Amino acid sequence: MQGHTTLSTEAKDDLNSINKGAELMMSMKRPVSNSPKLKKRSKMEQIVLVLGVTVGILTLGLGLVIGYLVRSYIQDTTPQYSHPEMYDENGNPLPDELIAFRFDPDRLYNDDDDD
Repeated sequence: MQGHTTLSTEAKDDLNSINKGAELMMSMKRPVSNSPKLKKRSKMEQIVLVLGVTVGILTLGLGLVIGYLVRSYIQDTTPQYSHPEMYDENGNPLPDELIAFRFDPDRLYNDDDDD
């Protein structure tokens, strides 16, 4: 428990005593250690970090290349099917007899009903 928490009206306020703990902590200097053990650990951490990033980038690149090669192989070996109504009896495409529909989202009403 704190001893004296109220200030008398005659005494001058000493607010500097409140901040003594902060001043003490800020005035403490931490010793800087120049031991070779810390420097070696720091270099080791840098090496592990550089190797980790390098392996990660190489793994990503290898995955992209292998993925691209597998995708192209599958597209080349898998037959591409089209709709059967686009071909005649002999299997030739029908470019002239196809019906094409166009859907216009801006068109709100039908012009054919105005007649």
